[in-house]
Amino acid sequence: MKFRTEFLIIVMIVFFVTLHTEYAFSQQPSACQPNTICVHPGDILKYSAMLGRVNSSDTFSFGDMLDSNHIRVMEQSQANGSEIKNYTMILSLKTGYAQSEQDTSVVNPFFTVLASPITYDATDTSLIQAVVDFNGFKRTALVALHSSQNSTSKTEYDIETGVLLERHTSDIITIGDRDRIVSFTDKLIDTNIINSDSSGVQAALTNTAISIPSWVKNNAKYWHDSAIDDSTFAQGIQYMIKQGIITIPPTQSGQANSGITIPAWVKNNAGYWATGDIDDATFVKGVQYLITAGIIQP
Repeated sequence: MKFRTEFLIIVMIVFFVTLHTEYAFSQQPSACQPNTICVHPGDILKYSAMLGRVNSSDTFSFGDMLDSNHIRVMEQSQANGSEIKNYTMILSLKTGYAQSEQDTSVVNPFFTVLASPITYDATDTSLIQAVVDFNGFKRTALVALHSSQNSTSKTEYDIETGVLLERHTSDIITIGDRDRIVSFTDKLIDTNIINSDSSGVQAALTNTAISIPSWVKNNAKYWHDSAIDDSTFAQGIQYMIKQGIITIPPTQSGQANSGITIPAWVKNNAGYWATGDIDDATFVKGVQYLITAGIIQP
C-alpha cells in the first residue's frame, strides 16, 4: 500500500498522538502488550483502492510470530486485474515500523494498524471522534482531517483496534497549462479483527444527537448536481445550524477561511446521502469537516 507525501502529513498527526492500549483484539486479549500494535497470526485486512480510474486491492495477512515483538506480514496487491504482486515484511509491534524481507535496508512506518486504542487531544480541530459503520458493526473512529490550498485528506482509524478504516486524498496538480484534481481512496472491506460493535458505542450514539430535516436532502442533491454552487450550499448549511434547523455533535470551529475549496469527497457524500446510500451520521462527518476547516462558522 503506497503512501504519498501529502497523505503522510495527516497520518503523522494520528501516529504521534498519545497512544495507550486498553483493549485487545477479541481473539487473544491476553497476548497484547500495552502501547503496542495488537495483531495475531491469522489476522487479515483487505482493502479496495482507487487512484483516478485505476482500481486495485491490497490484502495484509499476518503470519507467524518471530518473537514476542515481531510478526511476519504478507502483502498481496493487484491493480485492474493485472498480475498479483507479493511483498513480505517484518512488523515491529512496539515501534510500528516494518522492515522488508526482500531488502532489509527498506524500513517504513506501518500505518495500516496503529497502537490501540488510540487516544488523542480533543482540542485538536483536525481530529474528530465519530461513530461509523463497518460491515454492519457500529465502530468508534478517529477521523483526521487536513486541508491546504492544493490538497485535502480524510483518514479514519478504528479507535479500539487501531485499524485503518478508510482514507481519501484529493490534490490539485498542474499538467501542462491545466489544473486537474487527482483523488485517491483506500477503504477496508473485510477483516476478522473487527467483529462486534465498539465498547460504549451505544452510549456515544445516545450522547451524539443528529437531527436533519429530510428536505435538506433536496439541497444536497442540487449541490451534487451543480445546480447550486459550493458557497450557496455551505452558507445554507451554516444558516440551518445557527437556527437550530440542523443539529450535529459539538464540533470545534476552525479559523474562518472562505478561500478553501470544498473537497470532492464532501460533495460526493452529499450526493450519496441524498439518494439514501449513506446515513445521516456519515453525511454529518462532511459537515463537521467544513466546520473544522473554517468554511462554515456555526
